[in-house]
Amino acid sequence: MDAPQVKPGDRVRIAAAVSAIVSKVYTDRPGFIEVVYLDARNQAIVEDAEWKSGWAFAIEGPCGGYADKYSRLEQFVATLRHGL
Repeated sequence: MDAPQVKPGDRVRIAAAVSAIVSKVYTDRPGFIEVVYLDARNQAIVEDAEWKSGWAFAIEGPCGGYADKYSRLEQFVATLRHGL
């Protein structure tokens, strides 16, 4: 099954447990997206995800970066923090 169509700003679930916002869709890598989510410590994290019969993190284990460090991600972090 092909990955569903998503665009920046859409909400997705990663591994059926993590609520995230799509921040980038990779046009050169079908089925791959970049997402921003809040971790257990309420830190905004940016990480890649891929479609595997559902969205899953592209790399297992902690590998994301702090989304607060990237001005291009400000709107997504604000949406997560304010529950919009």
